[in-house]
Amino acid sequence: MERPLDRPIGHSTPGRCAAAAAKDPTPCEGSHDAATIVDRHGAEVAGCVHHCARLLACLDGGRVHPYVPAGHALDIYSRARELPPFAWEIGK
Repeated sequence: MERPLDRPIGHSTPGRCAAAAAKDPTPCEGSHDAATIVDRHGAEVAGCVHHCARLLACLDGGRVHPYVPAGHALDIYSRARELPPFAWEIGK
């Protein structure tokens, strides 16, 4: 269920990490470069744990970069598993 996320991935807006979708109103949690998500084509984007999880839930074949600390990676996978794709469109 992959589709464009309102702006090119990796282009952050002031005060938000690069993994945050433009239409996602939720704030970042922690460091803006806490983790990196890799899509099925190898494109990478760094972001906070919160927005990395939300991005991962949207990607078909996405994964957490192998050099992300295990605690962050587990948190991202756990959060993404509970989210529908494009969660901000339904108020989550």
